[in-house]
Amino acid sequence: MRYSNPPLSSIDHEAALHAERGEFARLLLIVAGIVLALLLALDRLAVWAAPRLPFAWEVEIARSTGLDTLALGMKDSQTSIDAAQQQALTAELQRRLDRIAQAIELPPDIRPTAHFVDSPTINAVATLGGHVAVFAGLLRQLEYEEELDAVLAHELGHIQHRHMVRQLSRGLSAAAALGLVGIRSPTLNRWLIGDVQRFSQLAYSRQAEQEADATAAQASLRLYGHTGGLQQLFQRFQALHAKHGGDYGEWASMLQTHPHPAERLRAIPNPGATHAALTPLRGALKLGPNPNK
Repeated sequence: MRYSNPPLSSIDHEAALHAERGEFARLLLIVAGIVLALLLALDRLAVWAAPRLPFAWEVEIARSTGLDTLALGMKDSQTSIDAAQQQALTAELQRRLDRIAQAIELPPDIRPTAHFVDSPTINAVATLGGHVAVFAGLLRQLEYEEELDAVLAHELGHIQHRHMVRQLSRGLSAAAALGLVGIRSPTLNRWLIGDVQRFSQLAYSRQAEQEADATAAQASLRLYGHTGGLQQLFQRFQALHAKHGGDYGEWASMLQTHPHPAERLRAIPNPGATHAALTPLRGALKLGPNPNK
């Protein structure tokens, strides 16, 4: 008996290869879809969870990233104010912050800390952990105590509503999660969240700025019975806008990250005594011209 191999069936190798590639592409698309869905879910979870983090965690993360000593990282190399006056300024700013915090009924676990920054920059900024920095350049431009308190109350509004946490929710949630599993790295936290330079350039949403302005108006009414200081501040901004248009010069860091001054003026609730007498800045708060200019 003779044996022979059965005839081989004709196989279209090119078609088989094409089918395998199609199957791989479908599998790749499915995996990519799952990964994308997970990333979106984690992103939404981070946005939801960040504002609900205990404030003590925010303080700890601020400490680990050096934001609790932000004044050291933001001051100008050419000091124009001696150490004793800087201490007096910081103490006065802290006194005002505490007074405003009480007026707006800031939760007791949120304790704001004032920093005076000897820099010609015209700005004030709030960062993680309840830290509020006021720059010498801004103090030199303000005339009245009510204006300064409106600025401080605006920054406290960002802290009260946890705007920094919402803005940095993804990095902050990641830093908090790493802390829970025992990974505490200041360098990693700084990479996830940012440094003081990032905070000085942080632009909030229109809604966040409106909430902070509403807090400033509330504080003004409770402290002084009117919003004259807040109106004076916005009118100052409006005059600068009319004079310079979009080119704010040394005011850029403060004005470019906020809504148009005219819009902010119109939004002041219960304007009341527009022409109320305002209190000129005095004592440590009254800074002379910058000697380095």
